[in-house]
Amino acid sequence: MLLMLIIMLLAFWLMSRFARKQQQRMVDEQNRRTEEALVPGTWVRTRAGFYGTVVEIDGDVVTLATPLGDESLWNKSAIVGAEEPPFASAEDEDAVAEATDAVDPANQDAALGEDAGGAADESPEESADTQPQA
Repeated sequence: MLLMLIIMLLAFWLMSRFARKQQQRMVDEQNRRTEEALVPGTWVRTRAGFYGTVVEIDGDVVTLATPLGDESLWNKSAIVGAEEPPFASAEDEDAVAEATDAVDPANQDAALGEDAGGAADESPEESADTQPQA
């Protein structure tokens, strides 16, 4: 019985040791990627969800700039990694504008009339006759 208990404790200790080593490797890899990303001009995201471009790195302090040009100081450990911001770029807005310009206004009006199910063609008297009286 004592031998089984020792074997179980040894197995649990080995599994936890393996898990700790694997977790440490993952943390080291993330730190390596973050260090590589900390180059002036690169977009980064912080743990707080702030997106900014790296302006300068001074030890553990990183200066990040917003798209408007405002700068703020962040601790290096607060930066998760290199990541493009989720907002649309000017190129995306141009593509959307071109797509909406491609719609023919004459066809759009005809489509609206068809969607009304012919109700636009009826006169007000005809529509009053078809509605139930209370």
